[in-house]
Amino acid sequence: MGALFFITGKVIYGKQLGKKLGYPTANIDLADETKYYYLTGVYLTKVVYQKETHFGMANIGFRPSLVTPSFTVEVHIFDFDKDIYGKILTIYFLRRLRDEMKFDSLDDLVVQMGIDEKESRKLLLKILDPDTYTK
Repeated sequence: MGALFFITGKVIYGKQLGKKLGYPTANIDLADETKYYYLTGVYLTKVVYQKETHFGMANIGFRPSLVTPSFTVEVHIFDFDKDIYGKILTIYFLRRLRDEMKFDSLDDLVVQMGIDEKESRKLLLKILDPDTYTK
C-alpha cells in the first residue's frame, strides 16, 4: 500500500470545531505551510502514532466553509480516542478522495464528511485484507 506522500508533525490545538461536528481532528503544526498549498483536498490516510497504525481521513486546505478560513492539515483518525496534543504523528496520504469544497452550512459539511468516511472505509476494505479491518 504505497502512499502518495507523507507529513510528520506535532499535533497542536485547533478551534475544536471537528470535535463539535462529530469528527475530531488532529491538527498538524507546519513549519512552512506554503509547500502544501498545491496538495489541497480530502484524502484517505494511514496514521502512525507511537508505532501504532491507524486509518482515517484528512483535509489539507484553507477550510473555505468557515467564517475565517485558514490553512491547515488536519486528520480524523477512525475509531480513535486518545489525547495526542503535543505528540508526533506521521500521516501517509494513500488516496485523494476529492477537492476541498465550500459548503453553504456546517450541516452540509457534516453530511459530506459522512460520505467521505463511508468512501474511505470502503477503500480500506479494498486495500487491506478484510480480516484485518472490517469496520
